[in-house]
Amino acid sequence: MKKTMTSMAILCGIVILMTACSGTKTTASATKTYEQSQTDIQLLQDLPQPKSMTIDPSLTPKEATAIVQVAQHFYAFWNTGNEELISQTVAPSFIDNTLPKGRPQGPEGLKFASRGFRHAVPDLQCTIEDLLVVGDKVTARLAFTGTHQGEFMGSKPTGKPVQFFAIDILHIKDGKVVEDWHLEDNLTLMQQLGVVPVN
Repeated sequence: MKKTMTSMAILCGIVILMTACSGTKTTASATKTYEQSQTDIQLLQDLPQPKSMTIDPSLTPKEATAIVQVAQHFYAFWNTGNEELISQTVAPSFIDNTLPKGRPQGPEGLKFASRGFRHAVPDLQCTIEDLLVVGDKVTARLAFTGTHQGEFMGSKPTGKPVQFFAIDILHIKDGKVVEDWHLEDNLTLMQQLGVVPVN
């Protein structure tokens, strides 16, 4: 009985080891595919460049490039305020799934938000810190910087720098952003703009 149990333990150990080795090979293969897809992405040089990019290896370089370039155009809008980029990048049926109170729904809501914020921070810039592409969705970690030069929610301009982070999820279909979810570090922003006191 003891011999049988020992033999079974050894057999289980061999099976586990073989499974682990097999898993390592699969991971190495997936990593190689991932690295190849990264280098094949054609970024648009005159638009915001992701500092870090992670691409779903199941996407072809052509599919991934198309999605990344839509994201670049979308964040070029936030980086410049150029509203022509909205019609080029956002579907007319666009839905903001985390629509703040008082902001119109659809593409007009994006323009409304940009105009309002640029009144307070006219030199607003958007940097893509991380870009993660999985299937038809893009997740972006963004950094916004600028100078508080205009009134915002009754707060007078301070002339001080503004810096805050945001996370976006974009759903892209047929070369356009059809919906999004977003979360901004509003507490930090409101403190920097003097709307909320710093404790």
